[in-house]
Amino acid sequence: MPRLARWLPALLLLLAAPAAAQQKPLVTPADYGKFESLGFGQALSADGRWIAYPVNRVNEQNELRIRPLDRDTTIVAAFGTTPRFAANSRWLAWTVTISPEERAKLEKDKKPVRTGAAVMNLATGERQAHEQVRAHSFDATGQYLALHGYAPEAPAGKGADLRVVHLSSGSVMNFGNVGDFAWSDRGSLLAMTIATGTTMGNGIQVHDAASGRLRSLDGSASTYRALAWRRSSADLVALRSDAAAGATGTRHLLLAWRAVDGATPTRLELNLAAAGVADTLEVIEHSAPRWSDDGTQVVFGLRPVVAKPAADSSARAAQAEEASSVQIWHSSDVAVIPTQKSRATFDARRTLLSVWTPATNRVTRIGTDLSENSSITRDGRFGIERSATNFGWGAMFGRPYTEVRVVDIATGNRRVAREKVRQVFESAVGRYLLWFDGKDYWTQDLRTGVEKNITATLGATFTNTSWDTPTDQMPPWGQGGWMKDDSAVLLFDQYDVWRVAADGSRGERITRGAEERIIHRPVQLDRQAVAYDPVAPMYFSLRGDRTQGSGYARLRPGRAVERLLYQPRGISNLTRADSTGVLVYTAQARDDAPDLFITNPDLAAPRQVTRLNPFQADYAWTRAELVDFTSEAGIPLQGVLLYPANHDPSRRYPMIVYTYEILTTGMHSYQVPSERSYYNYTAWTQNGYFVLMPDIVFRAREPGVSTIEAVRPAIAAVAAKGLIDPTKVGHIGHSWGGYEAAYVPTRSNMFAASVAGAALTDFVSVMGQFHWNGGSPETSHWETGQARMEVPFWEDREAHLRNSPIDRVNEMTTPLLMAHGDKDGTVEYFQATTFYNYARRAGKNMVLLVYEGEDHGFAKKANQIDYHRRILEWFGHYLKGD
Repeated sequence: MPRLARWLPALLLLLAAPAAAQQKPLVTPADYGKFESLGFGQALSADGRWIAYPVNRVNEQNELRIRPLDRDTTIVAAFGTTPRFAANSRWLAWTVTISPEERAKLEKDKKPVRTGAAVMNLATGERQAHEQVRAHSFDATGQYLALHGYAPEAPAGKGADLRVVHLSSGSVMNFGNVGDFAWSDRGSLLAMTIATGTTMGNGIQVHDAASGRLRSLDGSASTYRALAWRRSSADLVALRSDAAAGATGTRHLLLAWRAVDGATPTRLELNLAAAGVADTLEVIEHSAPRWSDDGTQVVFGLRPVVAKPAADSSARAAQAEEASSVQIWHSSDVAVIPTQKSRATFDARRTLLSVWTPATNRVTRIGTDLSENSSITRDGRFGIERSATNFGWGAMFGRPYTEVRVVDIATGNRRVAREKVRQVFESAVGRYLLWFDGKDYWTQDLRTGVEKNITATLGATFTNTSWDTPTDQMPPWGQGGWMKDDSAVLLFDQYDVWRVAADGSRGERITRGAEERIIHRPVQLDRQAVAYDPVAPMYFSLRGDRTQGSGYARLRPGRAVERLLYQPRGISNLTRADSTGVLVYTAQARDDAPDLFITNPDLAAPRQVTRLNPFQADYAWTRAELVDFTSEAGIPLQGVLLYPANHDPSRRYPMIVYTYEILTTGMHSYQVPSERSYYNYTAWTQNGYFVLMPDIVFRAREPGVSTIEAVRPAIAAVAAKGLIDPTKVGHIGHSWGGYEAAYVPTRSNMFAASVAGAALTDFVSVMGQFHWNGGSPETSHWETGQARMEVPFWEDREAHLRNSPIDRVNEMTTPLLMAHGDKDGTVEYFQATTFYNYARRAGKNMVLLVYEGEDHGFAKKANQIDYHRRILEWFGHYLKGD
């Protein structure tokens, strides 16, 4: 017995070791700063041997990481971003930003914040830094790098220095007063506008970096802008102001040159009068001209001349000072005054799309109305104008239609191709129009006018049957582009891709996703392509409808579709190196940060080339699973359930329910912990909560009721697993989710506490509000958009009241924390203050957080952190008893 007593403590420790080993440290706010995420804009060299990717940290100490793919080493560039490899894969350039501390100091001292650039020799690792660089780009050969500086504040209109670096030798050619620049996509021709800030020395110059030749194409007292090279050629087009530099005036001249690299380039100038264009129209700067691919046409914009007001007499000037500032709002306005004001700058830049054919000096106008949209088919044969003029009521209230007009560019003949259609698309080459009528797809051959229903005989459902938003015409699942010869178009049903002949003569399902409920969608790996090559392999993204697995498949001519990669992870962003068969993709999971994987065309034996947050293994972390449930309306649904870090199966935990609409597609989305992310699921799981994100499918006129019908069984499904304390469940959401989080407490006591951010609260008044950020009335969003109310409130008052949080605020028993920015331009601030006043009068437990100066999403760091912490305090009190 004495010997056993001596060994008992050690034995007990040994038995307890496995349980103790499972308990890892939690992540605290002091740890958040080091967590990393992939930034946007990773780059792969054309030869597939190098990769560069930005890494962002929560503490904003960001960096660019560069690594060769044939060895395990990584080069780090602090505060680097937007990496670009030279075409010859010998050089890498990137933008150099500054630290948050430096930025804050400059902004405090009211000094400009400017970027630099760096370039690295990939063979030697040698780097060169360049300060004061606004923009930079390689030439098409990869031998030269252009570095454009910052223009001085005065004189106005003066250009900046442009340095052209010969990368191999390091020699630099300097050009002064460069307003803009553009490399040709063939060779090393650099076009520059020269802007001196005066009426002297302005012009367009072209520098041949390979030969060193500098050629002046044009010079005058005017301002030059909008340089554009023709694809795969040495043809150039630009605009020159009609007025002298610094003078007012919108009129421009359209200039073009052919064979700039030749001995004597041909200069062309559009003469509007000679081309038969009325003097009431002019070329303006806001529509940059461009060559057609074959060089036979120049596409540009015309705009009606704005008459200059006559000089006021003193009496007229005095009268103008006393004039009323009234705005006249009429109920028949399609574009209401707030919309007009919001779009004023954009509308002032709109032009009438036109085509100049230099060989015949013919100008063909496509656009006839500045408020409408126009385009030109890729083959340059037809112009397409879309006009909603005849469908003002639909445009006003969420049921838009358009009339489609086709212009023969060679003759100028104009005809109505479709009198009424919701959306219309052009084929890749430009032979066909494509549209959907709510059930089937149709094409029209623009050369013959023949129309065909191309899907009626296929036995497939192309209508999006899961669409839960009221509409007078159901939308399609979508279309994925054309074959490059316009022979066929790719159309989607729920799970599969169909290749359908443009003339309706045949169609086939080319993927097999329906059998396993795996959604297939085409992926274009050629970044320069506008269509698919019918004899080249085609890749498809995969996503499991009920499993949320993802990956890629491939279809090769003459073979069945092959599944190459499919995992219970979030796999995305498949990209191919320009000159090789090297591919890269991103993979992530809730418990695994996004990383890049290199592979081959078979997607076989992928190799991980990044490793973000390796220290995460030292901490306790969440895990995700899907929860199946059936809504009270009988709809099978799912939700994402996140486990608390260091989950103990013997405990029953509190749970936070975050709602919006469909959320299960984010099953595998990794989230770094951050206090600036106020709805941070990772932080919530680190604080000991389950987090549930249930899908919600809505019924027309019942958005609030539909929310309860989905959320209540979702919570019950989790409770049935014995994981949570059903009396300690909180609800949270923002914007539309904020509406849900404000509504449920007024109709149910299923939650112990709720948090509603930027919530819609009054279903009568909110229908009449504006989205002030864009100036658009709420009505279309209300009837046929997210609110799904289908009709105005006077046509179904009961439904509006039944789904309005404020209508039953007096019955609310759930403690409610509401947050709103007092400058919210999406959901008006009075939605929060009105609900607050009602709750106050009804004696309800509610706290309103008003963040001064904030819009729909809170942007100020201090406010983000404050709201994040208050959410945790609120739930900590009501769900944990803190």
